Amino acid sequence: MMKFIRWCLLLAVVFGAGYYTGQQPDVVKQTLRDLSGEVLENTIGFDQTAKLQRKMLNAKDGFVEGRAYLLDHDFEGASGEFERTLQYLDEAVALDPNGPMAKKLETVKAKFREAQASLAQGRTLPPHLLEDLRQELQDVVP
Repeated sequence: MMKFIRWCLLLAVVFGAGYYTGQQPDVVKQTLRDLSGEVLENTIGFDQTAKLQRKMLNAKDGFVEGRAYLLDHDFEGASGEFERTLQYLDEAVALDPNGPMAKKLETVKAKFREAQASLAQGRTLPPHLLEDLRQELQDVVP
């Protein structure tokens, strides 16, 4: 008996949904379009955020490797790693060139360029500059 009541209730719900859809097809279509647009927008936003985080983590990895080269007094290797860091920062800026993160990254990139140029000339970096670079990079990592 309960099974029969459940089937009747299910048929009534399906009939009601079909009747509602048949009476207002434009409203239902627009609602479905809006919903699918929101899902797509959220998915794209999540993908952008993941790409940005990956680029920033790669940049941080390049900085850590560069710092390790500096500890070994390998200025050429450190310069190469800082160049790699700059490349990842450029790629991160390219993901959203007009966004708020891009403005923050431009100042960080300028400091890394100065440090990289100094290393390319064979000069060492003072420890406080390395700490400043680390902190600047840490502050912009999402």
